[in-house]
Amino acid sequence: MRKKFLTNSNIKYGASFNKKRKTIEFKLASDSAQNVVLCVFKNPVGDIPFFEIEMEKEENLFRVSVPIKKLLKKRNVFYYGYRIFGANFKKQQGYFAGSDIRYISKLDNEGNRFNPNKLAYDPYSLELSHLHSSVSTNLEPFRSGEKNFLSDNSKIAPKSVFKIIKEQKIYKTTERSLKDEIIGEVHLKDLTRLLKMKEKGTYKGASKFVKEIKKTGVTMVEFLPLQEFDSNIDNGNHWGYMPLNYFAIKKSYSTNKNPIEALYEFRNLINEFHKNDIKVCMDVVYNHTGEGRTFGDNEDAALFSYSLIDNNSYYKLAQNAHYTNHSGCGNDLNTLNKLTEDLIVESLKFWINQGVDAFRFDLAVCLMDTSTSGYAMYDKHGGILKNLKENLEKSGHKILEPDEKGDGVYLIAEPWMCSGANCYQLGNFPSHFAEWNDVTRDTIRAISIRPENVNPKAMRNVIEGQPDKFQNRLRSINYVCSHDGFSLFDLNNYDAPNPETKGGFRGEMCSSYKGDIKEQDNEIKKQILTLMVSYGVPMLQFGDIFLHSKEGNNNSYNLDNKINRINYKLDKRKNDLSHYIKELIKFRKENKIFTDVNYNKKISYYYPNGLNISEYDDSYWKNNRSGIICFKITGEEFNYYVAISKDKNPIKIILPKNIEDKKWHLIADTKENYINQKGKIFSGEYYELKPLTACIFMEKGVKKLWN
Repeated sequence: MRKKFLTNSNIKYGASFNKKRKTIEFKLASDSAQNVVLCVFKNPVGDIPFFEIEMEKEENLFRVSVPIKKLLKKRNVFYYGYRIFGANFKKQQGYFAGSDIRYISKLDNEGNRFNPNKLAYDPYSLELSHLHSSVSTNLEPFRSGEKNFLSDNSKIAPKSVFKIIKEQKIYKTTERSLKDEIIGEVHLKDLTRLLKMKEKGTYKGASKFVKEIKKTGVTMVEFLPLQEFDSNIDNGNHWGYMPLNYFAIKKSYSTNKNPIEALYEFRNLINEFHKNDIKVCMDVVYNHTGEGRTFGDNEDAALFSYSLIDNNSYYKLAQNAHYTNHSGCGNDLNTLNKLTEDLIVESLKFWINQGVDAFRFDLAVCLMDTSTSGYAMYDKHGGILKNLKENLEKSGHKILEPDEKGDGVYLIAEPWMCSGANCYQLGNFPSHFAEWNDVTRDTIRAISIRPENVNPKAMRNVIEGQPDKFQNRLRSINYVCSHDGFSLFDLNNYDAPNPETKGGFRGEMCSSYKGDIKEQDNEIKKQILTLMVSYGVPMLQFGDIFLHSKEGNNNSYNLDNKINRINYKLDKRKNDLSHYIKELIKFRKENKIFTDVNYNKKISYYYPNGLNISEYDDSYWKNNRSGIICFKITGEEFNYYVAISKDKNPIKIILPKNIEDKKWHLIADTKENYINQKGKIFSGEYYELKPLTACIFMEKGVKKLWN
């Protein structure tokens, strides 16, 4: 693996050090602001600014250049924020913090929420000094209601941290395409929180655990959001889907709380993962923020940063300047606005420069938004999605197709929003996006849980990676379970969400199979087997490899406790299942036919009696009573035969006739709890597949004994 020199991103806005001029350059963009005052502090809390200066305005850009000796002197860090004036609160000589001079309204008809009494942190800063909940659990000092509007919060408000960043070298993994990955989705803190190590629950802890990750067969780790968020607001925010700053790494996951050390620890994590040939994918949330929320009265809103800088540019506003909520999270980003587009593109560039290999876009349909009103409308040919690849590649960052390998990054979309016109867009993203495939997810589950609802055509679509949705392109991210729902173990051990876990929502399919433990285990193995032989990129929750249980909670977003923390101490049952899952992962990795871009062209389908199935036999393909799908994959070196049954009766299957000097070898049978990479020779007339079972055979040569 070669090394790549890691440079600091030349971010378009924010604060940067001009080495030649020995100055700090501050740049803040706002389409609506009229005046901006930079405030610099020696300490994060308790101080008044030791340096203040009004920034110069050039169209929509506010900037100022300050000699470094004025800001740093004997220290290597300072803290800063902005007081911003606009149409609803104008600047006038004599203004002082906490006053109402030239105050007009809390919120005007244009959606402006300017309030210089509330200090705004820089959305382009690389760290926040602290979080809002650390100084106020109810956020009152940051609110714009009648009680708090005029109160100056600058002494306690989170501030942007500035420190000159060190350069670093970083390893790159071996070049391989996304189609060759096994993705493990995991929350960084939960990954190591229960381990007996000093650094548990941190970037450093994850770095020390990387060799154990490698043993599972996972080749890419997809971390739930790591961009700074506040865990202690909104009834808990453990997963991190309420981002505060798109350039700052989550500080509490660092062992070293000194300024910018969290970024260095994250870089070291990237380095350690890459040294072990494991890629890192970041789950990024560019559809809403953790800021803009109202408290009953629309004038009473949380004002942290974006809403103070340019509320109607960063956020999408509906009638009477209410925040739209098509994300289901309270405040939709105005992705059609140039300021927001810059924020997203510059953020992605920054994390690519830190060594990140891939991005999973939460509710990615937001990038297709074409509506300038409060009524969301999504078009695959519109929004910032249209030019995203081009804008990133202008900076020298290659965006790779899922079946392309090289020095670049991969993009993965969650292809839906919660509401709005055309909010479901599976299969409609550009070809350089892979997409989470919920159709495959639901079909794999239904094969086990609601078999009467599934016909062989639906099963075939899973095997072939939903060719109708993706035009036979390898773009499907296949999964059974993700963070957003049941764990794999609970999916097959509960009949409904467990209300005692104080979370979850009804309606998600699950089953305990009437308490039959053998059947529960069989269905778990069958689901993962189906996942591993299907066209596309397999993804598992990392905890599912160890049969992690959330005790029946299927929406544990706010729980920083045992419900989410992965327990690696397994009883015999879970240990056996975990071994089986790891062996299925190994089988996929060792047999490259399953990642062949021409995989679908090499499949032929059979009736259990060994005869080929006609493409036009609707009595089989569209019949929900057809209880089994059998198919052969023709490879260059080996052939494979897979049977997946949803039938409650045993089925006798006749395998295709062997090539000369070769025999079928049984590799896996889920009901028999058998899996062996070498396999055992099968030479009978037929193989009796037990009810509800899946199996894999491999055709290979047999050693001959000569006299």
